[in-house]
Amino acid sequence: MTNNEHNNNSAERRWWIGLLVIVAVAAIFRVVGYNFSLPYVDHPDEPVFYLTALEWRGLFDNQAYLTGYPPLYIWLIMGVQVVMETLGITSMAAAVAVLRLISAGFSLLTLILSALTARSLFPRGSLAGDAAGWIAGSAWGVAPLVVENAIYATPDPLLYLLVSAALYLGVRALTEPNATRLALWSVVGGGLAILAKYFTLTAVLPSLVAAAVVWRTDRRRGIRLAVISIVILAAVIAIAVTGILVVPREGATAREGGFANILNVGRVANNIYHALVPLNFTAFALIVGLGAVSWFAGKTRAKVLPIAVTAALIVTIPWLAATFSEVNVRERMKDVLPATAAACVLFGVAAAQIMSTLTEFSARRGPKLAPLAAVIVPLALAVGVLFPHISASTPILQNRLLPDARVALRLWADENLESGTVLVGEDNHKTFNPFWGGIVGRQWFDWWLNDDWAALPPAEWRAQHGISYAVIERNAWAAQTSGAWLTDALPLRTFGAPTRSPEYVVVRLWTMQQPLEARFGTAIRLVGADLPATTATAGASLPFRFYWQADNTPPSDYSLFIHFTPLDADQPLAQVDGAPAAPARPTYAWNEPK
Repeated sequence: MTNNEHNNNSAERRWWIGLLVIVAVAAIFRVVGYNFSLPYVDHPDEPVFYLTALEWRGLFDNQAYLTGYPPLYIWLIMGVQVVMETLGITSMAAAVAVLRLISAGFSLLTLILSALTARSLFPRGSLAGDAAGWIAGSAWGVAPLVVENAIYATPDPLLYLLVSAALYLGVRALTEPNATRLALWSVVGGGLAILAKYFTLTAVLPSLVAAAVVWRTDRRRGIRLAVISIVILAAVIAIAVTGILVVPREGATAREGGFANILNVGRVANNIYHALVPLNFTAFALIVGLGAVSWFAGKTRAKVLPIAVTAALIVTIPWLAATFSEVNVRERMKDVLPATAAACVLFGVAAAQIMSTLTEFSARRGPKLAPLAAVIVPLALAVGVLFPHISASTPILQNRLLPDARVALRLWADENLESGTVLVGEDNHKTFNPFWGGIVGRQWFDWWLNDDWAALPPAEWRAQHGISYAVIERNAWAAQTSGAWLTDALPLRTFGAPTRSPEYVVVRLWTMQQPLEARFGTAIRLVGADLPATTATAGASLPFRFYWQADNTPPSDYSLFIHFTPLDADQPLAQVDGAPAAPARPTYAWNEPK
């Protein structure tokens, strides 16, 4: 092995080590807390795709909710379901957990492909190429809006990966000789992206440009590549057109106003802008602008045609998404993040171009200045962009680690309440729905969705709709100062912070019969009871219900003794000994002071 080969291998290893460090940091923001809220499935779309996969297998009736939807991700879910069922695992929550981990893997692979793409736009082994790859990967790895959308069990993380793969393979085909196979695989990647989301039609653009270049340099290979590409794309487009004609929701919006939407300059510009927002739009514009100036001024230059293809994806994907989606940072960001992945490539390349040109200029003034120039740009990016992104992404991670009050609420209801109908607001519309919420309880609770719980007094909710309980946001309940809800309803338990969901109060729509005040030790109080009738017949049952309050967690497990005796004797006629509450909730586990 020559010294040059040894040096090249060492440089290659250093680059991959650097990239793996970036991947490790990005993995923290994706893998830690991936199972947030489970077994409650929080995201509105995760149950849709899971149940659609069951429907396509003939195991569930989802009312054809996603008829004509791009099939690729649903096929993936079907495969995951089959494997998990073979292992005896059938719950939606368990499948969603696995699919989220798969999505995290897709996002990390997107990072790697973005880094490789940016690196390949400079001469192999150059410092500029290495820096471009690291910067592009870091930009994708820690951007808050990317982190927020990176791990849901939805088609989007797979789409980001496929678009990035199509771009990487297309760029490689443009930058390497005899790259027919890479161009063909780019066609495959772009076609699969379309089968993940129909609007990403331009994902095949890198492969088409590469095919045109192959055609110019080798007509025979170009013809063969064109024929195979046409066959692949014809099959993909046939599936896409068939689906677009019938798919609901976004498809309906696109069919009704899609042509007008893509000609709406404001709507398209808005989407393109939001594709760049995850990277900090001002920083992106500044770096890319200075990178363009540096390209003209420097000797080491990134390749122009791959840059143009990358820029085309940044523009065309948000443009086509405008047919059905007008993006903002709170809604529909997922529709433009495939373009954000391409923007990370351009961002890394522009920053590396600036660094390379500054290094060249500094070297002319003195060899000692060149290393300093090579550090200035990465340091400025770290301070101005990457560190703020890490700071903004950290609360997202911390929020995922918080428990979800809806899980505790549903499990507590299963153990402590008699079955009945629950009045819920929009935040809890899935809490008692095992099909869409994921929590399968031992008891069935019907639910009545109405955010205006105070529209009727408790007695009328009971009389008109058969409501037994209400789940009310804690702040709204605390804001009451008078009225029937304070006098005729009984707050049973508060589910408070820390929680990633709002805090709730569970209220029963009638009060207890007999308020009491009896203390047992320092922790437990008997605050009320529902008492039986004053007379009883032999062999009949007498129902009792006791209401306990734990001022603090009791130190040990207590038992309840109920003895039914004559007035003139101590010998019990009947007795019940056991746990004061449900057997599954011993008193040492009473952790709510309510």
